[in-house]
Amino acid sequence: MLRQQDDLASQHHTWGIDMRSSVYLAVTAIVAAVALTGCTNHANQSTAPQGTNASNLNQPSSGSTAAPMVQLAWSHVGTFFDEPQVWYVARVKNPGKSVASVALNARALDKTGTIIGSSQDDLPNIPGGATFDYFGYLGGGGAFDTDLTGTPAKIQVSQTKNAFGQAGAIELPMLKTSELKFAEGTEDTNTNAPLSYNLTVKVTNSTRDELTGGVTQQVVLYDAAGHVVGGDTGASDNVPDSFPAGMSYREKWTGIPALSKVTRAVYTVWAG
Repeated sequence: MLRQQDDLASQHHTWGIDMRSSVYLAVTAIVAAVALTGCTNHANQSTAPQGTNASNLNQPSSGSTAAPMVQLAWSHVGTFFDEPQVWYVARVKNPGKSVASVALNARALDKTGTIIGSSQDDLPNIPGGATFDYFGYLGGGGAFDTDLTGTPAKIQVSQTKNAFGQAGAIELPMLKTSELKFAEGTEDTNTNAPLSYNLTVKVTNSTRDELTGGVTQQVVLYDAAGHVVGGDTGASDNVPDSFPAGMSYREKWTGIPALSKVTRAVYTVWAG
C-alpha cells in the first residue's frame, strides 16, 4: 500500500519511490496536517493523532511505569498487483513520561480465524504522552511481499513482549520533518484504491549521529472527519547514503493509495 506523515513532533517522511514495487521503508517522522480538497465519510471512527516534538529521541527508555497501549484503528482488505493485501493502522498510545520502544504483532485471519499471514515489527520510539499511528500491510503480489495462504477476512494487532529479546530497548528515533506539500496524483498505485496522492517533504537528521543505515518512512492519510482512508510505508531511495547530524534532504513520494478524498496527511520517518 501507501506510506507517510508530518506532525508527531514534526517527525515524518515522504515516499521516495513507488513503494508498491520496491522495498518498503522504515524511518519515523510525522508530517503535519495538510489541507486538501474534498472529504468523504468513512465507517471507521478513528481520530488522527496530534503532533509531538520528537527531535530529541536519541535515548529510548523503558523506565516509564505506564505501559504503552496498542489497538487496531483501521484496516482494509485490498489488492496489490492483483494479489490480496491487508492494510492496517495500529494506534499506539504512550501514557508514560519517557519515550517508549514498542514491537508489534500483526496477524491476517481468514473467516475461520486461521492465521494466513503475520509479521512482527519494531516501531519507532514514541515520545512520552504521545499517540502514534503505525501503517502496515500483509500480503500482496510485489517482489518483496509474502503471499497470504488464504483469503483474508480481518487482521489482529497486539503489542509484542520482549520481541527478539529487545522490545523496550530499541533505539529507532524519529527524524524531524517540515515543508510538507501534498496533492492528488494520477499514478497507478497497482492496488484497487481509486485515488493516488503525491508528496514532498524536507527531512532533517535531528539525532546527534550521522545516519548511514537508511530510513523507514510512512504516511497515513485522513479525511475531513479524521478517519484513516489510506497510506503506505517503505524504505526511501532518496535518503543520502551518508546523512550527517543536523543536515536535511528533500524527500519525494508518489503513488500513495487512498480509498477516498484526503484532507490531511501525517508523514513519519525514522532511522533504521
